[in-house]
Amino acid sequence: MQTTVALDRALPRGIRNHNPGNLRRSSDPWQGLAKDQTDPDFCQFVAAKWGIRALARTLIAYQDRWGLKSVKRIISRWAPPNENDTGAYVNAVAKAVGVSPDTPIDTHDYKILKPLTLAIIRHENGQQPYTDSEIDAGLILAGVEPPQKQLSQTRTVKGGQVAAGATLLGLTAEAVKDVEPAIPLAQTALQVAPWVVGIIALLGIAYMIWARIDDRRRGLR
Repeated sequence: MQTTVALDRALPRGIRNHNPGNLRRSSDPWQGLAKDQTDPDFCQFVAAKWGIRALARTLIAYQDRWGLKSVKRIISRWAPPNENDTGAYVNAVAKAVGVSPDTPIDTHDYKILKPLTLAIIRHENGQQPYTDSEIDAGLILAGVEPPQKQLSQTRTVKGGQVAAGATLLGLTAEAVKDVEPAIPLAQTALQVAPWVVGIIALLGIAYMIWARIDDRRRGLR
């Protein structure tokens, strides 16, 4: 227990609070706020995805409500000069997003919002400890979803392809069995084939089921 507490204290404040954007406490009724707010200055969330959501929703509001459509203008409001080295912050974030500080950007665009969010997390905490799945879960909660993969590239479809291929292989093997093989080795292979095909088909189906459960667990479905 003491080791766990020590490790928690070693983490940056924003990571401990599940608030990687370091949003300050306010009257905003953020979704996912922890019941007990023990930090006197910053919001605390029940899980990282809710803190990531709050960060993303704030960036979207900067654009929609205040018309801030460049990294320079967004970060200047996010981290004002009276509290931060705003110039260095702007340059670091712009570089991470791959634009110049004054280039117009769209925070509704996943390809912009994700690197923008990652860069702010890294700058605020000195690290970016979250997986792509955790970041995506927060962005989806904020209303910005990643581009859909082509159907042929999804894990569930790949699993189905394996199962279907195994079934086709099994039907082929059954058809060939009706022809007397000229080689004894071929007879042995045909006898074993149904078992191998069955195992492959089951593995394909199991992979499909696991992929759907895993996507749901990560908040991607």
